[in-house]
Amino acid sequence: MARVEKSGLSFQDNLRTARAETHFRWWLAATLWLLLLISYIDRTNISIAGPFMVQDGVVSVAALALGNSLFLFMYGVSNIFGGYLSDKYGAQKIALVALTWWSIMTLFTGFVWSSLSLILSRVLLGLGEGMHWPLNSKWVKEWFPSHERARANMFWNFGLSMGPIVTGPLVTWMILSSGTWKTPFIVFALLGLIIMVPLIAFIAKNRPDESRFVSKSELEYIRSDKVEDVSESVTVSQVLKKTDFWLLLINWSGMATIFYGILFWLPSYLIDVRHLSVKMTGNWYMLPYILMTLFIILTSFFSDKLMKRAVFSAIGTLVAGLGLFLGTHVDNIALAMILISISSSMNGVILPTVWSTLQRMFPSKSVGVGAGLLNGLENIISAVGTFILGISFTIGFPYLITFALVGGLSGLILAKRGY
Repeated sequence: MARVEKSGLSFQDNLRTARAETHFRWWLAATLWLLLLISYIDRTNISIAGPFMVQDGVVSVAALALGNSLFLFMYGVSNIFGGYLSDKYGAQKIALVALTWWSIMTLFTGFVWSSLSLILSRVLLGLGEGMHWPLNSKWVKEWFPSHERARANMFWNFGLSMGPIVTGPLVTWMILSSGTWKTPFIVFALLGLIIMVPLIAFIAKNRPDESRFVSKSELEYIRSDKVEDVSESVTVSQVLKKTDFWLLLINWSGMATIFYGILFWLPSYLIDVRHLSVKMTGNWYMLPYILMTLFIILTSFFSDKLMKRAVFSAIGTLVAGLGLFLGTHVDNIALAMILISISSSMNGVILPTVWSTLQRMFPSKSVGVGAGLLNGLENIISAVGTFILGISFTIGFPYLITFALVGGLSGLILAKRGY
C-alpha cells in the first residue's frame, strides 16, 4: 500500500492502467463470436438448403419439420450435460470435442440420401452443438468483471445474429452457383475443422490466468469487480428449486420459441404463403438478423450502464409477440417483413440481458450447470413450437405469440425482484 501511495496512484488509477496494458479478454470475446457464427451457419443452412432437398426428392417436408424439432430437443439435452462437463473439465476441452463433433456431422448432412438419414444427421448435430452454448457463459464469468458482462455477452451473441445474415445470401449463392445443396455443408464443415479447432486451442483458455497473453494487471482488473460472487457450488436440484431460474427460463423460452420458429421456417413461409422467389427469400431472410445485431449493441451498452437486465428482456419479449401478430396479419409484404423482422430482432434485446442475469444468479463454479439447464430446457420447450409451426402456420403462429406474452410477463416479475 505504501508503494501505491508513493506513486500517487489510487486503486482506480491502477485499474485504468491495467486496462491500458492488455485487452486480451476482448480477443477471447471475438473468438467466441466467430465460434458461434460457425455454429449458427452449420445449424441454419438447412433452412435454405431444405427446399432444394425436398425438390430433389431426397427428403420430405415432414422429415424437415421433425428433423429440426429433434435437433432442438437433442440440442437442449446436450446443453444440460455440456454445462455440467464444462464445470468439471473446463470450457476449452469440451469446446474442442463439441466443435470437432458438430463439424463432422455438418459434413455428414451434405451426404444424406433419405429422410431418415437427414433426421439422424440433425439429431447428431444437436448433440454436438448443444455442448457449446453453456461454455460461453462459463468463459464470460471467468474472463470479465461483472460491469463488462453484457458487452462481453454481446460479442459472442453477434455470432447468433450474424450467422443467419451470412446464411441467407451466402448459402443461396453457394447452392445456385454450384448447382447442388451439398456445397455449403461441405465448405463450413471444413472451415470448422481447419480454422476453428486451432483457434480455440490457442486462445480460449479456461481462465485468464492460464493465458500467457493476459498481463498481471489485466488479471487484477478482471478480478476487481467480482464481489457479488460466492465460492460454493450449486447442484442441479438447487437450480431447479430456484423460482428466479424458472421465471428466467419462461422469459427466455417465450422469445426463443419465436426466434427458432422464424429461423427455421421463414423461407418456407415466404415461398409457400407469401409466394416469393428463392432469391427474394434469401434477401428478406437477412433483415431480422441485421436489426437483431443493432439491438444487441444498444441493449448491451445501456444494460451495463443502468445495470438493469430483466426489464429489457421483458419488454423485448412482449414486443416480439406483438410484432409477430401484426406481421402475420397484414397483406403488404414489405410491411409484413418489417414487422416479423422486428419480432425476431427482439432476440438481440433478450440475449445479452438474459445471460447477464444468469451469470449474476449463479457462482463461477456452477455457472456452466445453470447455463446448460437454462438453454437446454429452453431449446426443448422451443422444439415444440418449431414443430407445430413446421406442420401448420395457421396453428403455429398463434402458439408462438401467446407464449411470447407469457414470457414477457415472467420477465416483468424478474425485474420487480431486482434483476
